[in-house]
Amino acid sequence: VLSGQVPLAAMGTQAFQECPATQITEGITKWSYCLQPGDNISEFINEAFKVANQGKKGVVHLDLPKCLLAKDYPEADQPVIQKTTNPTKSSSCSHSISEIAHIINGSQRPILYVGQGANECSHLLGDFSENSNIPVTTTIHAMGVFDEHHPLSMEFLGMHGSAAANYAVQKSDCIIALGTRFDDRTTGNLNYYAPEAKKAAQTGRGGIIHVDIESDQINKVVSPDYSYCGDVKDFLSEILPHLKYKKRNKWIQQCFHWKTQYPFQYQQLPNKIKTQDVICELNKGLHQLGLMKKTIITSGVGNHQMMASQYIKWTQPKSFITSGSLGVMGTGLPFAIGAQIAHPRRLVLDIDGDGSFNHTLSDLKTVVEYDLPVKIAIMNDGHQSMVRTWEQLFFDNRITATELKKNPNYVDLAHSFGIKALWVDNHEDLPEIVSKFLKFDGPILCDFRVQTDKCFPLVAPGKALDDLLLSEECLNLEKIKNELPPN
Repeated sequence: VLSGQVPLAAMGTQAFQECPATQITEGITKWSYCLQPGDNISEFINEAFKVANQGKKGVVHLDLPKCLLAKDYPEADQPVIQKTTNPTKSSSCSHSISEIAHIINGSQRPILYVGQGANECSHLLGDFSENSNIPVTTTIHAMGVFDEHHPLSMEFLGMHGSAAANYAVQKSDCIIALGTRFDDRTTGNLNYYAPEAKKAAQTGRGGIIHVDIESDQINKVVSPDYSYCGDVKDFLSEILPHLKYKKRNKWIQQCFHWKTQYPFQYQQLPNKIKTQDVICELNKGLHQLGLMKKTIITSGVGNHQMMASQYIKWTQPKSFITSGSLGVMGTGLPFAIGAQIAHPRRLVLDIDGDGSFNHTLSDLKTVVEYDLPVKIAIMNDGHQSMVRTWEQLFFDNRITATELKKNPNYVDLAHSFGIKALWVDNHEDLPEIVSKFLKFDGPILCDFRVQTDKCFPLVAPGKALDDLLLSEECLNLEKIKNELPPN
């Protein structure tokens, strides 16, 4: 990130548009620096790219005072961006590869818990899972790194994740965490997390294994019994020759039973459509048209995001670009614009919520100006449904600013920018509209006028990962309220 700054002489005087940018960004960047007189701009820009790409990739910020930006530089002093690489960080293991492999080979109920740190080595992950016969669950940032059609896929886990995946993690005697940091949305209450793996560690027949490129992440949230600090790709390459295939019939059958017994499901309405209906139809269309492997899906934040995670069958890594732990509403359209610019020949689909889309809808102008063939699917239910659900379940039904009573007419809005637009609100017309939407060559918006709904499964705050609300029928509001832990 390159930000403009007032001249150095004016800094600290509350000059017009002065902002303490480096102080603000210091806590959320790998490096934040304001250029000073005498700094070699070429060197600092090259260093910024180097820092951003080393180890776990992350944001670097350079603040550029106007007096330095406006200065004339001889051609020899012009910044020259050097090609940077992402060098493999030398691994430091608290346990040897052979020792970790011994634990994995000896376990009876292992599971792979995979984050985006594995997105660059999907084939190695597949070899690991198949060669050792171990099921795989992922975070939302790693969906598709392991094809969800594969019989060993448990799909994604967590607060709104697959019940089967959550149950499997809690019953597993060996959790192999690859390139993930044990985010609270994937662990539930840590006091109740991974009880069987912890028991197994005490007798040397399992435990928690953590592989991460950042040493600071190991022991930060969960204390693993075995760890490897390094790139997931290096770890997989090193450990594959040591793995042994085991049938583990009881465990594989149990995982399959959970998958069949507790699939993602919702209650359909006879005449009106829900967000889940739309996403199921989009998923069906993408696969039938053979588009799934070349599609990038983005989203805003909310129920539509979680339902997209649930009802799209993910097959390719890095095919879902969404805001994870920060949960930033409004990211769907700008993420789609960035993805389409980076991948002009791929289909880019923004599955958005009305509340999220309203934050950044002015970027339709950018879509038109650069003639970007982005497809924008708005789940228009007139609510911020995820927040509304929490208000209903955990805050005595105190509804505050989550009803979107004055949404714009999204079809007219798109037309005003010169963008093709469609709309649908019923089951009968849904397949035809989705087909037209996906096949259209150019930017297009579709207003899916859906009915609001809760998103299940749901792990309530303070609950264990496998203490799930599976449906509306499971709700006992008074019990949930009374059992909430003190703030």
